[in-house]
Amino acid sequence: MKRKPTIMLLLISILYGSIIFFLMGIVLRLIINFIYLKNFSMDEQDIFKAGVLSIIAGTAGGTGSWIFAKIDERKTSKSPPSDRE
Repeated sequence: MKRKPTIMLLLISILYGSIIFFLMGIVLRLIINFIYLKNFSMDEQDIFKAGVLSIIAGTAGGTGSWIFAKIDERKTSKSPPSDRE
């Protein structure tokens, strides 16, 4: 069964994407700091930057996938059912 793209699904996908991108940004920033500075230090500004960028990326990804799902839903509702025999 296919889920219909609802507003709740949009918000959940934005939240999920933001969390994943935030965690990925923090981990990558720690790895880069360790490679170049040889320590695992992070300050508030690094966390804030990762948070802002993750919200932007999560919103873009969630909204984009939701829009494509809505377009796909419209296409399938407009096309007549095909009878393959």
